[in-house]
Amino acid sequence: MNLFLKFFSLLFCCFLMGCQSFFYFPLKEKLFEPKNIRMNPEDVFLKTKTGNTIHAWYFPTTEKVDKGTVLFFHGNAENLTSHFLMFYWLPSYGYNYLILDYPGYGLSTGKPTPASTVEAGIAAAEWLNEKKDARPLIVYGHSLGGIIAMKTVEEVKDSIPIRNLVVEGSFSSYRKMGSYVLSRRWWTWPLQPLSYVTLSDEYAPKPLAGLSPIPILFIHGSDDPAVELENTTAMFKEAVSPKDLWIVEGGRHGDLYEIRRGELREQLLSYLAKTSTAANP
Repeated sequence: MNLFLKFFSLLFCCFLMGCQSFFYFPLKEKLFEPKNIRMNPEDVFLKTKTGNTIHAWYFPTTEKVDKGTVLFFHGNAENLTSHFLMFYWLPSYGYNYLILDYPGYGLSTGKPTPASTVEAGIAAAEWLNEKKDARPLIVYGHSLGGIIAMKTVEEVKDSIPIRNLVVEGSFSSYRKMGSYVLSRRWWTWPLQPLSYVTLSDEYAPKPLAGLSPIPILFIHGSDDPAVELENTTAMFKEAVSPKDLWIVEGGRHGDLYEIRRGELREQLLSYLAKTSTAANP
């Protein structure tokens, strides 16, 4: 019994020490060169209100008709030099596309926290609105990027027009997601309540209904091993119209635009066309 208690005391201490970095796995190294696929992004460096320098890549559309601008929030690992590949195809379909790195990722300074990541998102949205496209933005968040995107939209929606919000394979509560992660192993299953003690939802969106009337599209792979599908179905239930839910059969985490010859690309493009603000340059 004493050994059992010592074991869980050790787990408890490890969890407490690591709780702030529970969601973040940044890399500084450059992982892929856009020029290898004939892309040449604009390097963008932004300042947050607390002084972090945020690195982003801006890809202008290669088409004559400019259909809008996508602000993309990537997931919790690596950096933008790998994640930009998720939407490398967008510029050839008429969309500008900006992807940012959170503090501590890639060339961005600082440390990633729920607060600092949202600050980075706000800086990126403001820069796009002021420097590139005053039309309503399309905001897309994948995995960890989904909760950051939702909170960013909540913060800026009264000052920056938002055309669409798309949330893929994500969650709306750090505490609940922490509990999900702890429930996946028998040796951490008893520690689930600790996620509600050590993690904060101060920088989580609340409530999702408050994002209305911005159209929200929720997307999730049916076989996602990283973020449970229940997170997305719960968010869809909490949100109010206009809202849509796409469950991609056989989809996992981050592969939804590649499986079945990329059929989801056409589906997304068709969805975005319904709220098109296209303008000739």
